[in-house]
Amino acid sequence: MRLKRTVNDFRVSELLEDDSLPHMGGNYTIYRITKKGLTTFEAADILAKGAGVDRSAVKYAGLKDKDGITSQVMTVEGGKTVSFRDQSLTIRLLGKTNRHVESTDSEGNSFEIVVRDLEADDMRRLRVNMLELNKLHIPNYFDDQRFGCLRHGQGFVVRQLLKGQPELALRAMLAAPSPYGHEAIEKFKHGIQRRWGDWEELASYTKHRRGSSAFEFLHKNGDDFVGAIERGIASREKTIHLFAYQSFLWNRAATHFIKSVVGEENVAWLPHDAAPLAVYRDLTDEQRAKLQAFKLPLLGPGVELNEDAARCYKLVFREEGFEMQQFLDLDISGFRPLHEDRPFLVNPEFLRGAPAESDEIYKRRHKMRIRFSLPRGHYATLICKRLLMPTEKDYMHLRIWVSRHSLDWPDDSGRSKTLDVAAEKERFRAQS
Repeated sequence: MRLKRTVNDFRVSELLEDDSLPHMGGNYTIYRITKKGLTTFEAADILAKGAGVDRSAVKYAGLKDKDGITSQVMTVEGGKTVSFRDQSLTIRLLGKTNRHVESTDSEGNSFEIVVRDLEADDMRRLRVNMLELNKLHIPNYFDDQRFGCLRHGQGFVVRQLLKGQPELALRAMLAAPSPYGHEAIEKFKHGIQRRWGDWEELASYTKHRRGSSAFEFLHKNGDDFVGAIERGIASREKTIHLFAYQSFLWNRAATHFIKSVVGEENVAWLPHDAAPLAVYRDLTDEQRAKLQAFKLPLLGPGVELNEDAARCYKLVFREEGFEMQQFLDLDISGFRPLHEDRPFLVNPEFLRGAPAESDEIYKRRHKMRIRFSLPRGHYATLICKRLLMPTEKDYMHLRIWVSRHSLDWPDDSGRSKTLDVAAEKERFRAQS
């Protein structure tokens, strides 16, 4: 089973309230940005350059995936009118308004996703799970996109800081090898690894490149790695690492709560880069009500936790080997957490699947097109994993590919292992 096999397989369109940005004139220009294979940051840079304004004059409601065709609104304060179109980006003028677009303007996103490399039983599971998901909703986990630090070999930098290992944290951010990195970038990082500890040499090696400020600081101030992180790593990058660990803590706490409500025997699992995610196949009315009422905010100073949330987070920090207060007291520039409310359950709206078609890439297999909408900040790939989940216990092992990355399905106890998927499917056919 494969998601995001081609750029055209994953389409996202941002949904805004009709009157959230009134077209009444003003100094802010509204654009609809449609991009293919670009990050939101890259598209915003192109828009700013075209308008002749500083990058800070461009705003958007949220980030959109690079691996797909995505459409979103951006606003520009001042500058020239932009009209642009090439193979990877279209910038279309919508009008003028009196303020920037904000995250609260977004009602969410609509998705059209092609799932490939499907056999007959894959399609059966998808249809069965679609009926279940429409009834049961799903825990609102943060999916793998939030954890690029794991996929790119950096690990959880915040965990290293909490362990009192700022040198390892800095080294991970600047020089951790990634299996998905560009060859030239990986060669540059290898050069940093070889020179590590010689701060004068590294300041020269990285001059005008990433890491130069950190190594210049270390050359002048000795082994003050916290200072090097504060002054030598961009705030946006530090925030991404903070959000990743904060999201991991939320996911783990949510998993503990699911297990406590539905019972170990009724838990099913979804694959994930950080740790398998607990879900369920059915709920009693009492269990459904308890899940719907549960409040689990992201952790930050001043957060208010109910008894169940406090208990679940306590279990997580026991596993991590820290006290919760250590995380809440983290006081390094760029790594100061903020608490935030988050809905515990999510329900994909307008969920439907088109009839299966022959897969032109994987011959003698099929593909299916799935459509649904989600509120902002929720993950479409999580919905796809739930739709492809085994429908009963002791099911054959499965593997899903998301772009170039593979994930093996956890077994009934939540453990994942590498397996021969072709052999497992052959075993399943023989047993059937």
